[in-house]
Amino acid sequence: MASRRDYLRSLLSDAMLPLTRQVLEDVVMEVLNDRRVPTRTDFQELRDTLNGMRGQVSAATSTLRRLEKSVAALEEKLNSKAEA
Repeated sequence: MASRRDYLRSLLSDAMLPLTRQVLEDVVMEVLNDRRVPTRTDFQELRDTLNGMRGQVSAATSTLRRLEKSVAALEEKLNSKAEA
């Protein structure tokens, strides 16, 4: 008797599986869209943006180092002329 009941339950669950799968997929996609979970494309765009900024930051850093040396040299000249 129990095996017949289990068999009927399995038939029923197998028949309902496509219906529940679609409903669950719709619910999951709706939640993901509402919460704006990042996709693989979003991560790739972020990586590309950061890589582009890395080059700009390194160029700005080297420029600042050169300017710092120039300012230090100008301060030395100004101090030497102020003492004279």
